[in-house]
Amino acid sequence: MEHMIISEPTGFSQLSKAEQIRYLQALWDRIAERPDEIPVPESHIRLAEQRLAEYRRDPSRGRPAHDVFDRLQKKDR
Repeated sequence: MEHMIISEPTGFSQLSKAEQIRYLQALWDRIAERPDEIPVPESHIRLAEQRLAEYRRDPSRGRPAHDVFDRLQKKDR
């Protein structure tokens, strides 16, 4: 996916950081209403298929999402 320069909406920089975040969350919510229109790079699909196949070969190597999140959070400290 190509990166492009997008002009900032009028008044965006005058918003507080909390308001900017709320704005972005609301914008994402509008985009996410139609997930079938969100492009997914082919490389992401291949990686997901590969990981699913690995899990199906050996489910014992899988970890619950909350365990992974906890591990990643500890790395950030």
